[in-house]
Amino acid sequence: MLSLSSLLQSHFRIHGGSLRASDDFSGNGHLIELRSSSSSSLYEYITLKELMLDSNFRGGGIAIINSIRTTVDNCYISHFTTAGISIQDGHETYIRNSFIGQHINIGGDDREKDFSGIGINITGNDNAVTDVVIFSASIGVMVQGQANMLTGL
Repeated sequence: MLSLSSLLQSHFRIHGGSLRASDDFSGNGHLIELRSSSSSSLYEYITLKELMLDSNFRGGGIAIINSIRTTVDNCYISHFTTAGISIQDGHETYIRNSFIGQHINIGGDDREKDFSGIGINITGNDNAVTDVVIFSASIGVMVQGQANMLTGL
């Protein structure tokens, strides 16, 4: 898991590269977690761009918690068991031009009835998902909140 110091609070970018969960990675975690230790928003103006994340069927891809104005752009997220991307109590997160799938396939997979993950789980307001392909998951996008925008899915 990529755990970020509380000193890195705003205006930074993680750009390019791959992360893969080890076989002993916690099934409850995410490969990248932007998680505030307090109830107020800690992370602001964060960009996650051109990343390949393989959760190795051990948890999720990206968790954005109590963060504002975060962008996920051109990422490929696979093999998650919980959620490819989870937004919890965040605000103004923008997910675009990305590919998300629990199992890598080209459709017509006989196992589809057994898929369990959620491609994108949004619990919050004023987030946007645009031009994203969710190619395999039990639920593509789950939204709990107001004023969220979904286009080009």
